[in-house]
Amino acid sequence: MGSRRAIELGAVILILLSFVGKIGGFIASIPDVMVAGLLCCMWAMIGALGLSNLRYSETGSSRNNIIIGLSLFLSLSVPAYFQQYGLIPSSNSSVPSYFQPYVVASHGPIHTSSRGVNYVLNTLFSFHMVIAFIVAFILDNTVPGSRQERGVYVWSEPEAAKREPAITKDYGLPFRIGRMFTWVKWVGL
Repeated sequence: MGSRRAIELGAVILILLSFVGKIGGFIASIPDVMVAGLLCCMWAMIGALGLSNLRYSETGSSRNNIIIGLSLFLSLSVPAYFQQYGLIPSSNSSVPSYFQPYVVASHGPIHTSSRGVNYVLNTLFSFHMVIAFIVAFILDNTVPGSRQERGVYVWSEPEAAKREPAITKDYGLPFRIGRMFTWVKWVGL
C-alpha cells in the first residue's frame, strides 16, 4: 500500500478500537507466532513497496544495478561489523537483536575525543537502513547517469507528475485538501 488513504483509515480504526477494552484484550491474546508471521508479511510488503519505487528509473541499467547491489550488500555487511562489538565475550548472555545498536553505541569501533560523537556514529552505522540510504544517496548523486536513468524526469516537471495517475493517487491529500496547498510547487501536484 502506497496510498495515504489506507494509512488514514487504518489509524482512525485503531484509534476507535483503542477505546474498547475487550478488543485490546483480544489483540493482546494473539500468540507471538501469529504476530511474527504477520510481521514477516508486513515487512516483505514494505520491502517490495520500496523496490517498486524504482519503476521510474531504468532498472536494466548497469549503473542502477550496481548502485542497488552495493547499497544492499553494504547495508548488510557494515552493520554486522559494527554489531559484533555488541557481543560481550566474558558474558554468556547475549543482548536481544533490537537492543544491539544501543549496546554498540557505548563501545563500538569508532573512537573520537567526543563521547557524544562516538555514540551517534556507532549507533547510526549499526542500522541497516542508514547504511543503505547513505550508500545509495551518495552513489546516485555522484555516478553519472541521464535523467531517464536516474528516474528524476518524472519529478522534474509538475505537468509530468500530474499526468502520472499513480503519483496523483498515492500522494494526493485526502478530501480535496490539496486545493488549499496549490502554492506548494515543489511537490508538483
